[in-house]
Order: sequence, then structure tokens, then C-alpha cells
Amino acid sequence: MPGTTCVMPPWDDASMDAPESESLGPGGRSGRWVLFAGVYAVYFAFGVVALSIPPLVGEVRADLGLSRVAMGLALGAWQLVYLGSAPPAGRLVDRLGVRRAVAIGGLVVIASGLLRAAAGNLPALWAAIALFGVGGPLISAGAPRAVALWFDDRRERRVAVGVYSTAPALGGVVTLVLSNSVLMPLTGSWRWTVVIETGSMVLALAGWLVVTGRIQAPMSSSEATEAGAVGAWRVLGRDPRIRLILALGLGVFFVAHGLGGWMPALLRTHSGFSSMAAANWVAVGSGVGVAVSLWLPGKADGRRLPFILAGVMLVVSVALLAILVAPTALDPLPVAAAGVRAVMVPLVLVALMESKAVGPHNMGVAYGLWFAVAELGGVSGPLVMGWVADTDLGFGGALVLMSVACVLVALVATRLRGPASPEVGSVPTAADVPAEERP
Repeated sequence: MPGTTCVMPPWDDASMDAPESESLGPGGRSGRWVLFAGVYAVYFAFGVVALSIPPLVGEVRADLGLSRVAMGLALGAWQLVYLGSAPPAGRLVDRLGVRRAVAIGGLVVIASGLLRAAAGNLPALWAAIALFGVGGPLISAGAPRAVALWFDDRRERRVAVGVYSTAPALGGVVTLVLSNSVLMPLTGSWRWTVVIETGSMVLALAGWLVVTGRIQAPMSSSEATEAGAVGAWRVLGRDPRIRLILALGLGVFFVAHGLGGWMPALLRTHSGFSSMAAANWVAVGSGVGVAVSLWLPGKADGRRLPFILAGVMLVVSVALLAILVAPTALDPLPVAAAGVRAVMVPLVLVALMESKAVGPHNMGVAYGLWFAVAELGGVSGPLVMGWVADTDLGFGGALVLMSVACVLVALVATRLRGPASPEVGSVPTAADVPAEERP
């Protein structure tokens, strides 16, 4: 009408109860998988940029004149920032919607990668890597929110969580494989190697914007109103199931990051493997983790989930003890078996996603809070394991420590209840959202 302004709805502005053919736009039901491919690509590039420096540590140290301590300080910068940035980033995902939040996160990650390549001293390198901790949470909180909103079927949603959880791991593996074997010989410069790897996020982000410009998501970001966001952290913290899931996140990251950071050195020192052999067997374990992550979450319904969580951690615990006591020639077998620890993150995220306290109005806050608490374990795990390994106990003592930690996490996991419990439910539909918070 004359004199009126037509305001187009945001990309994710279809209500939860809209018919799928309408809410997903072109492609109907298949549209969700096209959108999912966009999320996967961005999360894959997240892993590429996150690990762009570790394979090049020698070259970076030589160029910038850094000690091992200084290099370690720089490498840990983004995890420290992540602790404080994840909760507000989760809230921002709720307010902006998935498309814009992931796009902003991708732009910040690109800036982090380019600034790494331009760094000329320790403060500049530290700041560049720390910047990743600002953009990364927007992606890591946006991905599970997107899956929760686009996949109505519980089993399909669990499969999607398992699949996207492999993205950063595979991105990291690609970086580890290509950095020194292909990109460094090709460019002759660690700086250009990092720039090329950062280009993966440029491509992924372009694809994300194209895909999300054509297909609507099944929910409006307007459900994350100020009324729904105020006090969200406090409300989540009062829920006993959420507190349990936060504790699981801390424990899972403690084990996963501790072993991930020290397993190659452990195999070289404790088992006497060469650097190449240690890296290859750790890669085999990563492959086992990816395979299990693609399969197991789809089987983990509410009643079985606690026992699957506990079972996986007990398998890891036994595998670590086997590395300690088994003949060295057999060590590759328990190392591969311990790779199943990778499935713990998607399984715990499934538990969070299907908690009744987590709904359309606070999903981003919930995931941001979870990643912040979990990252405490991610930071402390490598530190504690390294500290124990430096004592007279050596890596044998570190293995026992991690084995005990796995048992404790398994005990916590058994306290989760299935979906029949009053505390547990699937992601709420529009009918579950208060009237004042609906679009």
C-alpha cells in the first residue's frame, strides 16, 4: 500500500508449526540437508583454521624468535577467550538467528587467520589466535541450534549431531596432513600456508550465504526475545539435568583434550614409537572416532543414552590401562579403541538438545553455556596430564589419571534419565513457546 514499508522477514523467520514444505522453501524436506551441508562446511573450515598453526610451530618459532613457553602461550589463547565469550555468543545466536550469527562468526575466524599470517611478534600472534575465541563460539553454538531447529525427527536429529561433530575433527586432520606435505613445499612460507588454509573459511562462508539465501529455516529468531533471554543462564543453572550435562561436558573435554594433546608424545615416550608411527596410529584412532560418531548417536534414544555414554567411557578407560600393561607391539589396538572418545561430545549434545529446559527461545544460550563450561575441561585436561607426566609418575601415571577420570564421567552419565522422565523432553514446538515470545 502507498505510504507503507514492506519489511521482509529474516532468513530464519518461519514458525515452528509451519508445514515443512513451506518452512523449508525450495527443496522441501531435502532442504534441511542442503542447509546442513552449509553448516558442515563452515564447521569443517573452523577446524582447518583452528589447527593452522600447530603443524607449523617450528617455522613460526624460528621466524618470530619465540621460545616454547611463548609459543604455548599463543597456542592456548583462543581457548582462554572461549571460556568467557561462549555464553554471550550463545545469547547472540538466539537474538540474531543462525544465518547471521554463523556468518559473523565465520568473518571473525577469517580475520583471525589473516592476522596470524601477518603477525610479526608474540603479542600480535597471541591477539590473532585469541580472536578465534571470539568468532568460534558463534559457530559452535550456532551449529547445534540449527540442527535442533531443522530436524524434527529425534533419530534424524541425533544422526545429524553425530555427523556435524566430525566436521572440525576432519578439518583438523586435513590441516595436519596438508600443511607440511603439500602447502609448505608449494609456498615455501608458513604465512602463505595459513592464508591458503584460511581460504577454506572464505569458501565455506560464501556457500553458507548462498544456501541460506535460498532456503528458509523452520523457525524465527524473533522467538529469542529479551523476555526469553533475561535470566536464561540462571534458569538453566537451576535445572538439575542441565547441571549434570554441564558436568559431563567438563569431564568429556578434560579427557578428550588431555589425550588429544598428549597421545602422540605418550606413544613416543612410553611405547617407543617413532614420530611418524605415533602420528599414524593416533590418526587411526581419530578415524575410529569419526566412524563411531557417524553411527552411534542415531542409536542413542533417551533410555539408552546414559548407558551408551557410560559404556563408551568405560571402553576408553580399559583401553588406556591396556596401553599401560599390554606388550608394546599391541599398543596400536587400544590406541585405536580409545578413539571412540570422540563420540562423547555429540552424545552429550544430544542429551542437552533433548532436555526440556532447552527450547527455541534459549538454545543458543544453552549451547554457549555448555561450551564455556566444557572448555574448562579442555584447558585443564592437557595441563593436568602434562603436569603428571612431568613428575616421577611419568606418562604411566597420566594414563591411570585419565582412566580414573573416564570412570568418574561414566558414573555421572548413569545419572541421566530417559525421555519418559518429567525433566526430559524433545525440543519444544511452537505450542510450547509462551505466546508473548512467538513471532
